[in-house]
Amino acid sequence: MSTGADRRSRRDACDGRRGQAHTLEGIIAGLLVLSSIVFALQVTAVTPLSASTSSQHIQNQQRAATAGVLASAAESGALERTALYWDESGPSFHDTGPRGRYASAPPTEFGTLLEETFDRRGIAYNVYVTFAIPGDDQRRIQMVYQGAPSDSAVRVSHTVTLTDDAALRAADGTPTTTNVSETDSFYAPDVSQTGLYNVLSVEVVVWRI
Repeated sequence: MSTGADRRSRRDACDGRRGQAHTLEGIIAGLLVLSSIVFALQVTAVTPLSASTSSQHIQNQQRAATAGVLASAAESGALERTALYWDESGPSFHDTGPRGRYASAPPTEFGTLLEETFDRRGIAYNVYVTFAIPGDDQRRIQMVYQGAPSDSAVRVSHTVTLTDDAALRAADGTPTTTNVSETDSFYAPDVSQTGLYNVLSVEVVVWRI
């Protein structure tokens, strides 16, 4: 038969186990709350940085691709031939329509490089040609225009030096019998009394659609 002392002992032991259980539950709950706070802080701190890093990486890739296209076109002569792809009767680049500019890649070797590099990847681009005019000033015309660039657009340019004997190109890309120094319809004027005609800067602006 249990005595009063035994019952008190069992009750104290039971209360002790309950107290330990409550204490353990409190510790686990505290750890869960702490873990949630740490996770929330990590998400808040990392997400903007990750997005910025990703955006910068994309811009670096686009810049490298654009520089590669321009360098390759310049080395092969395609960039100069495109700059000379001019219709005297326009006067404008060949087959550009009333606006005098292309809405997509021009039908030249340089245009093919642009199309293969950017069109198939959903990247828009504009192409501008800047040239010197008398009075130490410059002017710019549009060769390709696909819209207003985004804030994250990348700009890369490459120079093309034209001499007086540089021949304009026909619609099929072949050289004509007209040199730039022999016509008044070409967009860039002769700014030198020497054999140098003008120095052009072909700029390509790219951005993801």
